[in-house]
Amino acid sequence: MKDTARNAIVVGIGADGSGSALEFAVAEAQRTARPVHLVHVLQLPAGEAYAGVYGGALDTAKSILTDARAKAEELAGPAVPVSGEVVDNGWTVDDLVRGTGAEQLLVLQHRAFGRVHRLFTGSITQSVAGRARVPVVSVPEGWTPGSREPAVVVTAGVQDAVEAPALLRLAFQEAQAREAALVVLHAWWLASGYDVVVVDETMRTAWTERSQQELEPVLEPLRAEFPDVDVTVEVRHAPPVEAILDAAESSDLLVLGRRHHLLPFGSHLGPVVRAALDHATCPVLITPELGVAQAADEPATRHHRVGSMAPTF
Repeated sequence: MKDTARNAIVVGIGADGSGSALEFAVAEAQRTARPVHLVHVLQLPAGEAYAGVYGGALDTAKSILTDARAKAEELAGPAVPVSGEVVDNGWTVDDLVRGTGAEQLLVLQHRAFGRVHRLFTGSITQSVAGRARVPVVSVPEGWTPGSREPAVVVTAGVQDAVEAPALLRLAFQEAQAREAALVVLHAWWLASGYDVVVVDETMRTAWTERSQQELEPVLEPLRAEFPDVDVTVEVRHAPPVEAILDAAESSDLLVLGRRHHLLPFGSHLGPVVRAALDHATCPVLITPELGVAQAADEPATRHHRVGSMAPTF
C-alpha cells in the first residue's frame, strides 16, 4: 500500500462497496478533520492469474474503487480529502495489517454471512482486528449513522481494571468527540456452572461495589481530563457475551480491548470480542494490544481469579 497521511482513516472496500463502512468513516473524518483513504485488495489464485483473467479482474477492482470513492466524496463534501488505491500483490488481511500504522484508524464492514460460509472463508474483520497495530472499527452491514439519535452512547467493555486505563482513555476520547454519554460496562458470571444457585442479591451487591471501587482510581483522572463526558459505571451479573450484545442495542459505538498477546492459546481475540464482531448491531472499535509492559509484570494467575468473567474479552 502506498504512503497515506499519518492520521488517515483507512477503509477496506469489499466487492459490495462497503457502504456502511464508508458512511462511518466519512462521519468520523468530518468530526475529527482527518482524510479518508480507500483500499480495495484484489485477490486471485496464481493459476487464474496466468489464465488470462487478471486484466478483467483488475478492471472490475478499479471500477469498485472508483464507485466507492465517488460515494465517499459525495458524502464527505470538499472539506474531507478522499484518496484510494487497488492493491493486487498479496492477501487482504496481510495487506491491510501491513499497510496501516502510526495514528491511522482502519474501518471494515462486517458482512452478514452464514455460519457455513464463514467455516470455509473465515472472517477478514476478525483476522485483521486480531493482528492490526491500529484501532479497527467493524461496521455492521446496513448500519447508518444517527440511527439512535437523540441519545448518543459509547459503551466500553472492561474486564480488568488493571488493563483498563488505555482502553478507557480511548473510550473517553470517542465519547467526547461524539458529545456522547459513556457507559463503562463490566459483566461477570461465575465459571463454575452453578452461578444461578450460589449467587444471591448480597453477592451481586458486593461484586458491584468492589468492581466500582476497582475502577474508580482509573476513572478519576479521566473524569478530570474529560469533564464534559457524562460517565456511568454499569456492573451486570450476566454472561459477558449477552451483556455486550445487549449493550450494542442501545449504543452508537462499542469499545473493546483485544485479547492480550501474552495470554495462552493462539488467538488475539477472546470469545466476547468475536461475538461482538459477529453479532453487534452497532460499530465495534477494537483497540490494539494495551498495557503490554504493565501486563507482563503481573502474575499470569490474576487473569483467572475466582469469579472473574469466564470468557476473556
